Amino acid sequence: MSRCIVKKECIKTNRLTIRPYRKEDRDRLVEMLQNPEITETFMVPDYSDLEQFYELADKLIRFSQVEDTKHLEYGIYLDECLIGFVNDCGYEDDSIELGYVIDPAYKGQGFATEAVAAIINELREMGFKRLIARYFEGNIGSRKVMEKCGMHRNGQSGEEEYRGKTLTWYECEIEL
Repeated sequence: MSRCIVKKECIKTNRLTIRPYRKEDRDRLVEMLQNPEITETFMVPDYSDLEQFYELADKLIRFSQVEDTKHLEYGIYLDECLIGFVNDCGYEDDSIELGYVIDPAYKGQGFATEAVAAIINELREMGFKRLIARYFEGNIGSRKVMEKCGMHRNGQSGEEEYRGKTLTWYECEIEL
């Protein structure tokens, strides 16, 4: 990961603001990282101690800051309320894997599609040539977000052990 991730202070879409987290977002971020509807389809460590979630939130807050050039991490905001996040799940050379979450209370309103489309433009500007994202079987909403953003299944799939279950994942991609 020798590439530098050059983040912006703020990305505006029609309805959303995508930006680094603020320290005040810590409790809201922990709330989302513990939400069973989120952890069902977005891999979050299965911590037993609340302090571990706060440590993870603090790390993500640091990763999201513009000065951090090793991680793509942004909060997704609607009217200054943190409703989701987007991050890299790894990158090398000109290829990056993206993960994203929208709080279940805000699902079905096109917010994930709007945010991912904006991030695709950012990644293109950063010089990435290929974006991949994965969804678990049964996560139709995430698959639809990928399709609406121009991604297509690339034939890659596999199984992942997560929280005591074996889940099948499928990979989508888009050339940037």
